[in-house]
Amino acid sequence: MLDWLWSSTVAGIIAFFLLLNLAILAGTIAAGQVLQRFGGPLMSLKSISPIEWLLSLSTVTVNAAISVAGWVLWKSGWLTLNTTGGAWRILRDTLILMLVMDLALYVLHRVAHVPYFFRLAHFKHHEYRDVRAVTLFVMHPLEALGFGSLWVVTLMFFPFTVESVLLFLNLNLYFGVTAHCGLRLYPRALAGVFSRFALSDPEFHARHHRDEALNLGFYTTIWDRLFRSYSN
Repeated sequence: MLDWLWSSTVAGIIAFFLLLNLAILAGTIAAGQVLQRFGGPLMSLKSISPIEWLLSLSTVTVNAAISVAGWVLWKSGWLTLNTTGGAWRILRDTLILMLVMDLALYVLHRVAHVPYFFRLAHFKHHEYRDVRAVTLFVMHPLEALGFGSLWVVTLMFFPFTVESVLLFLNLNLYFGVTAHCGLRLYPRALAGVFSRFALSDPEFHARHHRDEALNLGFYTTIWDRLFRSYSN
């Protein structure tokens, strides 16, 4: 796969990442349709408004452009990936990447709630107090650019393993979809396990949409607990 990415043309890379991000959007919508059978909010195609389609496709385009930019940085040597890491290195890098990104996203999220920046971009995402899966993609293009660029910039500072980057991207999608699914996916007892290990669950982010000053983290509750913005 890396050999193909390295030797591919710019046009081929653009098409690849655009199709990949469209597939992720389609998978998210399909996940929402499955979740509605278990009590989640309505997620039929007809229930998605024109503005939601427009913003979702805008986010897909921005994410694809960021991915292409990451490819350019990798090809030019500004971004290095490790291809020889063993299982321990992969696990370590994934954990580091998750914690570093969680802190960076927490900080950026707090900045996004500063009144000026909130009115500039983040307000659009918070128009949806009752979240559902597609809400993950419903955001202002500037916000999509800011949050999406963060992980590519992070990769420039350390040669993470290829496997850890792929694991992170899949975990990021999992946390993003479950945080916006509009449904408690786990029994309350299991939610307690998540809380004990400082991991976020769907209710954690849903509460943020109801009270914007609380629960600003993404993957963990560590930074909210540390900076006193946590609510369970």
